[in-house]
Amino acid sequence: MEATRCNDSRMGIREYFDTLMEIMRTPARYFEKISQETGSRKALLFLMISSLFYCSVSMAYFFENSLAMGMVMMANALVMPAFGAVITFILVAMTGQERLPFGRVFNIYAYASGAVMVISWIPGLAFVMEPVRAVLIGVGLHKSMGIGKVRSGLLVILTAVVILLFFWTAAPLIVEISHLFR
Repeated sequence: MEATRCNDSRMGIREYFDTLMEIMRTPARYFEKISQETGSRKALLFLMISSLFYCSVSMAYFFENSLAMGMVMMANALVMPAFGAVITFILVAMTGQERLPFGRVFNIYAYASGAVMVISWIPGLAFVMEPVRAVLIGVGLHKSMGIGKVRSGLLVILTAVVILLFFWTAAPLIVEISHLFR
């Protein structure tokens, strides 16, 4: 008998839309299913495809085909979910006894952010979709990682606060550095 190997890290167009629909229809079931997912390749591919769509549509419609702005948006779309996952990973380690793998936290952020990006390029929906992303992350932390509902909600809120504090603290530093190069 010949052994076959299932390649779960594939992400074609059909797999992308199946993943997107499953996240939006039944996020709890989807995040329960990915709790056993090893590696982050599929989640990263999903995030990259969503980021490409988000940036290309936004760049074409709103930023007059500015390549520089498109590159900034692409970097933001890929780095911010990873940054949020790092902050949440640190907060989980600080507030609990269990050791959770970073890849699983990143997968939650990548799937939640990728699912929201497909819709958030529409004017006026970006502010509406941020709470949806937060809810998806909270559901992912609860269902995929086994963290309690209240603790998941607190982790999402604390992560947002830490990110805001980071950028509020970094902004004056960046302004001062930019004055040095004038």
